[in-house]
Parts: sequence; C-alpha cells; structure tokens
Amino acid sequence: MLSESARDKETRVSFETGGPTWAQRAVRGELKAVFSPDGSEQRNLFLHTITLYAARRALALTGSPGVLLDFGCGTGRMLRFFAERGWSVIGTEITAEMLDAARRFGLPGDARIHLTDGVTIPVPDESVDLIWVCGVLKYSLFEPGAVCRGGSARSAEDPAEAQGKSGEKAFVPVYRDIAREMYRALKPGGWVVNNEVYVDAPVEAFTFDFEEAGFVTRDVRVLQRYFEPLAKVLQSPRMPRWCVIGAARLYAARRFRLDDPRRDVPGLRDYLFVWSKPGR
Repeated sequence: MLSESARDKETRVSFETGGPTWAQRAVRGELKAVFSPDGSEQRNLFLHTITLYAARRALALTGSPGVLLDFGCGTGRMLRFFAERGWSVIGTEITAEMLDAARRFGLPGDARIHLTDGVTIPVPDESVDLIWVCGVLKYSLFEPGAVCRGGSARSAEDPAEAQGKSGEKAFVPVYRDIAREMYRALKPGGWVVNNEVYVDAPVEAFTFDFEEAGFVTRDVRVLQRYFEPLAKVLQSPRMPRWCVIGAARLYAARRFRLDDPRRDVPGLRDYLFVWSKPGR
C-alpha cells in the first residue's frame, strides 16, 4: 500500500502516458496496446522481440518453474509466454480495459489476474518465485510530462505543464513503495527482473530504492538505444516479419553483451535490471 508520506499528502498516483490513455490503447491490438499505438507492425514486433530476449534471460536465472507475477500485465502477452514454459502465472494491472483485452486474447487456464492500484500486490507474504516487469515502473518514478512518459522536453522541465490543469494534486513517486511490496511478496531467494523501456535516466535512478528495500542488484544491462540508424532500418515497414524477429534478437544480444549501462551518453534506452531477495 502507499507510504505514510504519500497518504498524508493525499496524492494522486498517475500511471498514464502521453497520447492515448491505457484504456484507449487496450483496443488497438496485443502489441500496439503496450508499445507504439501508432507504430508499424514491424516496429511493434521489433520491440516485442527485445522483450522476449529479456524474458529468456529471466528464465535462465531459475531452475524449475514456480509462481510468477507479471506486474503490469497489460494484454497478457507475457502471462502466455511464461505459462507456456510451465510457470503458474499471476497478473496485476491498473486498467480494467487491458484485463478485458487479456481475456479476449486468451489467458492460460490457471492464470489469476487482478485489477490493482498499481502498488499493492494481492498475494500472501513470500509466495512468489519471480516477479516480471516490463515498461511499468518508470510511471511510478518520473512525473507526468517526462520525456520517457511520452511528454516533451519542455514539459519535463516545466512542473506546471507536466501537472496539467491547475488544482490537480501533485505527483509523488511510489517507486519505493512498489519495491517494498515486491520484497514482501517474494520468497527468500526470489528474483525481480525489470525490462525498463524508453528511459533517459541513469542506472542509479532505478537501483537505489530497490537496494534500500533489501534487494541485491545482480545485473544491469542495456538492450536497446533508440533512434540509432541501424535500429531504424530494422524496424522498416519493408522488412519481412522473420527478418525483424531475427534481427531484433541479434540486436538485443549484442547490446546485452557489449553495451556499458553506465556509459554517460544522452538518449533513450531499454535496460534489463535483475534484483534478488537474499535467502535465509
């Protein structure tokens, strides 16, 4: 649940992005709903393939399948991915329309999905083996209007513009509250794997609060840097599907192995964070 400081300030937790709302995105298709609602099929397939590369890295951490929580499950694409590999899956989501879409696309037989406030995880203490997150946590950390939330450079620098209409309650980050809630839900020795997409913040912006909550940062990688000439070519509408998928896998693998996540260069990027909860 929300921290005392957040409740005391009567803050509004906003996970919305620039452009269409999540409810509006939900009807645009399995990938367009969660990636680029106005992007080409090739662009969304490229982004999805990079996420699948991250998910396979998550599977490599574990021995045998257990209970997996998809925090911010959207249209359920990753619930299906992990369930097909033997995991018992639970999804949480803040947008009812996204859960409706997940049901339309088809949920694994034993999947459990929950509409939540974006912080609370409705599971018992120490009951989850692996928490998977993709492109969600930045909304709990950066203000509405930030570039990584679909805003402009101007709005990111102008708090009044970022907050929108006069009189709206101030945005207060709940990232630390989420880290603590994940720590509570995870079994000792469990993992959090976060594929944080389209962000322009340094590594430490994401690791500090998780470490404060008790997690150990095990790995940080870069999987993509946006607007590079090569990446733009690979997402061209002229590219056949098989070529986009193969190229995206190679692109992510190359970044994973060779790119320094702490390299101080401007621009948006996708990270892969791996945190573990110490065992007893």
